[in-house]
Amino acid sequence: MALAVRLLAVLTLFTIGSLAQSLLTALRQEGFTEFATFLDGSSRNFTLDSRRLIVYAPTNAGFLRSRSSNELLPRGDMAEAMCDWHMTSEGAFSGDTSHSTKRNAICSVVNGPGAEDLMTLLDDPEFVNLPLGQNASIVQKNMPKGALPVVHSGLGDVVKVTGLDIPYDHGIIRPVSGFFTLPRLLSTTLPFLGADKTLSALQRTGLIKDLDTRTGITFLAPDDRSIPSDLPDNVLAEILRRHVIVGLPVFTSDLKHGDSYKTLAGTTVTVTVQCADVFIGGARILASDAIIKNGVAHTVDKVRHHCPTRP
Repeated sequence: MALAVRLLAVLTLFTIGSLAQSLLTALRQEGFTEFATFLDGSSRNFTLDSRRLIVYAPTNAGFLRSRSSNELLPRGDMAEAMCDWHMTSEGAFSGDTSHSTKRNAICSVVNGPGAEDLMTLLDDPEFVNLPLGQNASIVQKNMPKGALPVVHSGLGDVVKVTGLDIPYDHGIIRPVSGFFTLPRLLSTTLPFLGADKTLSALQRTGLIKDLDTRTGITFLAPDDRSIPSDLPDNVLAEILRRHVIVGLPVFTSDLKHGDSYKTLAGTTVTVTVQCADVFIGGARILASDAIIKNGVAHTVDKVRHHCPTRP
């Protein structure tokens, strides 16, 4: 029955979509006039893009708030990157649940919010340094008690979904409360995550340049309360290497109980899910899915002192 309901919903969406208007026309008709003007002024030609898209559209109030706080820069290349950052072609229409497009929710045996990472159209090398074939991803998370989802982007920013999906002729428009923040380097992102001491430790040990430029990482950033201040630099560097998962971004939507990942130190970290809490290598995730240029960062509650030097 559940499958039949889902299929009916998808078929209904496609039927409505086939009768719907173009993206810019639909945005203007539904009151997203500022975002429509912004898209129309970019260099991207939406009429030539045949992909079915989810377009995350800031409300007029959210658009103007972002512009007034200088989150949106006027450069033409920045405008195109911002357009791509707000669009994904994955998940909602194909029903594809493969690892490369739509991944499992973090809570499997208990009730709790789920997460889904969606690969956007953003591939500008100014903001993206990921393995071949991967664009930057956003992470959408469901909220408890039927509240609308939220979306995680760069610098640990979280934007709210503010309304139901609106069909247009090549997909759906999803209203959000403001612009997503574009991905930045790990070194730029850490202060926004309450991890200034972690950044200082990475700079002191000489690791930050490698982590800013390495392709595809997940950084488990200890919060400032957990960074030790009395360790030699070589010991601190070894500890921090154990906080770097190499080769791929691991979003909360990837984390399954019992999964293990290799770290830059050559050790492994194992995922533990306990009710609503998720642990990696024994460290609890306090804040998750801050998108960075070359992957993702999660803030954790402690450093991994007592891990073996090799798995």
